[in-house]
Amino acid sequence: MTMPLKFKAPNCSLLMSVCLIFSQGALAEQKNVSAIALDRCAGHAVNEPDLFIWNHENLRVTKNTLQTSSSAELDKSHKALLKRADRALTEGPYSVVFKTSVPPSGSKHDYYSIAPYWWPDPNNKSGLPYVRRDGERNPESKSSASDRVPLNHLSSNVSTLALAAYFSDDNRYAKRASELIRVWFLDKKTRMNPNLNFAQAIPGKTTGRSVGIIDTYDLVQIVDSINILVYLGQLSSIENEVLKQWFTEYTLWLITSDIGKEERRRSNNHGLYYDVQVAIFSAFADDFRALRAMIESIKRYRIPGHINRKGQMPHELKRTRSFHYTSYTLRGFLDAADLGECVGEDLWNFKTKRGVGIKLAIDYQADFAGKLGTWKFKEIGSFNTKSFYSNLLRAEDAFGDGEYEKKARHYKQANNDSLSRLLYPKTLLR
Repeated sequence: MTMPLKFKAPNCSLLMSVCLIFSQGALAEQKNVSAIALDRCAGHAVNEPDLFIWNHENLRVTKNTLQTSSSAELDKSHKALLKRADRALTEGPYSVVFKTSVPPSGSKHDYYSIAPYWWPDPNNKSGLPYVRRDGERNPESKSSASDRVPLNHLSSNVSTLALAAYFSDDNRYAKRASELIRVWFLDKKTRMNPNLNFAQAIPGKTTGRSVGIIDTYDLVQIVDSINILVYLGQLSSIENEVLKQWFTEYTLWLITSDIGKEERRRSNNHGLYYDVQVAIFSAFADDFRALRAMIESIKRYRIPGHINRKGQMPHELKRTRSFHYTSYTLRGFLDAADLGECVGEDLWNFKTKRGVGIKLAIDYQADFAGKLGTWKFKEIGSFNTKSFYSNLLRAEDAFGDGEYEKKARHYKQANNDSLSRLLYPKTLLR
């Protein structure tokens, strides 16, 4: 492998200082957050991979169960995983330099994507400037001129391969996943520059937008995958440190760039997804104080600003795909709750003085399980239950009272190949 640059230690102190400003004094107490992190997320304490959103215990339960073949349900999901992993062995690699377009910077190493819900103006011969059609995806946004689809494939395939390697002990999967990581992040000929200056461009309007930062939410699940690959010995310690450096640089761009600052100010799912990205990328770079600062921000601002006393998320209910965006945004809150455990914060049960919390939002949507026809807000097209099903499994894993499992059963058949069944196996083992 060709290393992209001479290794230097991540500048975590700068990242931490900026996050201290974000937290508005939330870090006044001097806690040993690194020690706290060892208890939940640092796998080396129990000779397992570091994990931030995925869970050591769950992965261990799944692997042990698969080895004894004591669950037909998990076996079915595992076979589906291996089928996808076998396909992923032949797909890729992926790189920002493979796109057919050149970003305004003149460097193909800069990420570039086209806004998904913007279309050529039928009233102008040139089609410019593009006009918005919310919820209707322009096929151009998935073209070879854009990096959006390759990034999505990278995230999906790396996660699939890493989990397949962990559960099956087949190094073919880990080796391929590591190759994909090297091409996208490490090789100087193909690596992505750590910025999103040209994401979700709108032809005729702008070369890039702050809302494009949501594109890199695909990198969130890559972090845990990287840690599994390091644990399996397919990524070296030096490669791991260079990856930490890349994510540190990207996080600093998120925090200091005008585009990043604008995205942080957004009140809908974009603002939440920004916070979660900064949180997990900071944790990956070993900056747990920055992680704590972002968790405090989510407690103080995102939860009360996004969820009302009914458990609704009004910003998402305004969308033409209100059910989809409710599920989508809940995923961000569930990711935040998992990350909170890394620094001893219980977001699962947290409530504001008005009684608003993540569980309230989960319960609001969960009440429609088995009766989606009663959903009174706009949802163009059919109801996609993939994210909804995953959220219900995660909620059951967190609260364990059996109610979310009952609701999830409505969508079990349609989602029997869901990775979530392997990540949250307890619901299938009762």
